[in-house]
Amino acid sequence: MIVSSRDRNDQKDEFTCLDFETGLPLWTFSYPALGKLDYGNSPRATPIIADPYVITLGPFGNLHCIDIETGKMVWKKHMLQDLGGKMPIWGFSASPIVVGDRLIVQPGGEKSSIIALKLDTGDLLWATEGRPAAYASPITISKGGTTQIIGFDDSSLGSWDLSTGKRLWEMKPKAPSDFNVPAPIAVPSGIVLMSENNATRLHRFDENGNLRSEVAAEFPDMAGDSHSPLLLGNYIVGVDHDLFVLDVENGLKEIGRFSDKGFGNYCSLIGFENRVLALGGDGEAMLLEIGSGPPKLLSRFATQKEKSQMLSHPAMVGTIYLVRGPDGLDAWDLSEK
Repeated sequence: MIVSSRDRNDQKDEFTCLDFETGLPLWTFSYPALGKLDYGNSPRATPIIADPYVITLGPFGNLHCIDIETGKMVWKKHMLQDLGGKMPIWGFSASPIVVGDRLIVQPGGEKSSIIALKLDTGDLLWATEGRPAAYASPITISKGGTTQIIGFDDSSLGSWDLSTGKRLWEMKPKAPSDFNVPAPIAVPSGIVLMSENNATRLHRFDENGNLRSEVAAEFPDMAGDSHSPLLLGNYIVGVDHDLFVLDVENGLKEIGRFSDKGFGNYCSLIGFENRVLALGGDGEAMLLEIGSGPPKLLSRFATQKEKSQMLSHPAMVGTIYLVRGPDGLDAWDLSEK
């Protein structure tokens, strides 16, 4: 497993590969990365494992392809110096995605708003003109025989052809100036979006594979600005102080909500079958059962000895819950014993 961090002097980005069974480090890859950002200088983007490589992106624009076995660099690019990008206010945050032999990243430059690189060499395959980058990670869908990359720039949601980089459509929301941190969610009937100024809404595709600008359904009460909801069966589950369960195919109708001070302003969600594991902004984990009524709290526990600001997304490997706290990585066994 790969864990991102900063060195003790806050001068370098560090990416460490840990042995899953023991938690001991196997290798660490680091490089100088000087600068000052709000909310700390640690990497925001999730490292992407595409065996035999690990792709890392630092907040100041350092993009690396690393050999997963040895920790040695395969190739590197800089989002500003090499790819003509523009620095986002809160640093580069959108995680790169790998589709086949292509690596998709968003430098946010005038001539390189979004680009595709060859995964094994870093060679440029295409670059598309556009706007500065937002913070949400893009997704891919297939429509009309075309694989679309769907993601945000700083003022719109857009789609790009995976093969050529051609922009297929764009959609601007009613209210401007969203941060665009939550990722778009592909659902059978379209795309669900959430943002602080435009709340949660559903847009549908037309017969040509373009997303309609008209809002098909909306839910004003859920307008989170910094965490991504998730799709669990037919339900969208998200947090905006309360945890909400919305029926996607029934006009985003509220099925239920769960109120708890542990959620705070930020929450990370992991879903599986009919359950959601929520990690609140102060480090408390809650397991909830999701059904056709209000969510049911099954258990809860504090992941930290003291309440701490938790901004890193946790991960699940089997029944092991991995939580990045302020001073290290904790592994919790959530199996029933």
